[in-house]
Amino acid sequence: MTLKQLETFYWVCRLGGFAAAAHHLHSTQSAVSMRIQDLESSLGVTLFDRNQRSARLTAKGQELIPYAERLMAATSEIRHRIGDPKVLSGTVRLGVTEFVAVTWLPKLVGAINEEYPDIALELDVDLTLTQLRKLQSGDLDVAVLPGPIEEPGLANVSLGSVEFAWMASSKLGVPSKRLTPRDLHAWPLLTLTHDSNLHKLLAKWFEASGATMKRTNACNSIGVLAALTIAGLGVSYLPREHFAHEVDDGRLQVLNIAPRLPALEYVAVFEQRQIQPLSQVIAQLAQACSTFRQSPNAKARKH
Repeated sequence: MTLKQLETFYWVCRLGGFAAAAHHLHSTQSAVSMRIQDLESSLGVTLFDRNQRSARLTAKGQELIPYAERLMAATSEIRHRIGDPKVLSGTVRLGVTEFVAVTWLPKLVGAINEEYPDIALELDVDLTLTQLRKLQSGDLDVAVLPGPIEEPGLANVSLGSVEFAWMASSKLGVPSKRLTPRDLHAWPLLTLTHDSNLHKLLAKWFEASGATMKRTNACNSIGVLAALTIAGLGVSYLPREHFAHEVDDGRLQVLNIAPRLPALEYVAVFEQRQIQPLSQVIAQLAQACSTFRQSPNAKARKH
């Protein structure tokens, strides 16, 4: 019985199949199957029911799970607390949303390269809900996205908050007086797609005011939304500080709309039982590199 065999068993159980575990471990399905067979031989028991199409555990397989989880957790802790981080190697799969990618992601990548020179970083840029699904399926080790994410088994490390504001081009002729969500029906709305956390927040904001999101044009890029807004094609909800230059030079105007939404918090999220030793470290590095406005007492939350 080897650590590699138990690690493979852990991921087959965690991801629900031999093919998914092989993909996660950067191995082949035949190699994963061989490790499981060797583990079964060393223990003298059958761990998976071969009569089922899916990787269904036997009673002995179920019994082994908590032992494998504890062993993986102990191994992770040894590597993190005892080992020299400079010699840690492997691949960390980091998912971020577009706004993080165009702000402080280069700073984070530089810090990871400096602190962990033997770590290979795989970056994935996508919308919030897609990144969350990838994290839960094991395709990502850490996800940086708007939150907090209230899901069992996930740890959230706060990265600070971003203030958004409703904006439009002066070409659109939006009055400077105070407006309500219902008043926005007079102009097309430019928003991120349904897979974004921001779209859900705006839908709830309209609903709370007895209004709806009418005449909506959606895309998956904040940069594209800003360009469409500057072109006078609609009203959008954009990060205020990031587009301050466009506001200052008159290409965008901040609208006077009430009630205001609270600032949007961003978090680094990872599985609490994740055996990747660097997940929490990467999340903490993200907190140190974030340029978003952070609370003085920001700390990790677990759900």
